[in-house]
Amino acid sequence: MTNKSKRTLFLMSGILTGIVFISSIVDSEPGSLFGSIWLFRLGWLIMTVSSFASYYNIVKSEKKSN
Repeated sequence: MTNKSKRTLFLMSGILTGIVFISSIVDSEPGSLFGSIWLFRLGWLIMTVSSFASYYNIVKSEKKSN
């Protein structure tokens, strides 16, 4: 997998997990995971942050190599 496709994949996953995280906060009757909605929200937040961090690291390494 090339850096460009990894970069695109991380950006798309960051956006999608961010949408799920925001919609779980806005939802008036959210589902639960292991009895705690905050655990569910924390999981989506961690996935969002890690996807954007990976995207940023790939972009940064591409700029450094040029």
